[in-house]
Amino acid sequence: MRRVLGVIDRAVGLLALVATGLSAALLLASLALVSYSVGMRYFLNRPIPWVDELVGYLLVGIVMLAAADALRRGEHIAVDVLTTRLGPRMARAIEALGQVAVFLVGAALLYGGLQTVAFTQMLGIRSTGYLSVPMHIPQMLIPFGGALLALAALGGLLRMAMGLPSAVEAGGAHGAPSAITEPEERR
Repeated sequence: MRRVLGVIDRAVGLLALVATGLSAALLLASLALVSYSVGMRYFLNRPIPWVDELVGYLLVGIVMLAAADALRRGEHIAVDVLTTRLGPRMARAIEALGQVAVFLVGAALLYGGLQTVAFTQMLGIRSTGYLSVPMHIPQMLIPFGGALLALAALGGLLRMAMGLPSAVEAGGAHGAPSAITEPEERR
């Protein structure tokens, strides 16, 4: 069972890492597009009107693709005023509850996003901006990111259920879980 969970954890980790790489590429593309647009507007007096619309779509991709890896690394925003005052058992229970909440949000993004994409595609809705993009294309980022987020939360719950440290317990970004292994005290 532990081996199967290890494979699942590594697969989710790899998928989250690839998505984060794509997110980084989108961030660099956004930077390049905005820089190009600013240069054209202020130095050559030739504004590029479609850049704002495209960068808006890229921003959605940046967020939706990077959220799962941030969750796996324990880097999501958290209010720890209460949990730092609780014992380790209650803090872990609250973290598990948080993982369940994130799983539900990811599942809602997946379900609602797929419905929105299907509806938009059925009606043939296009953006009203300069690009006139079929809106189902950028909208696909929502269910994809929701699925990644739900998988990452499920992976965190599986780790916790097996008694392994979560990303937060492992020290956040520096102790990000990369694969299921035996805890030190069980070796």
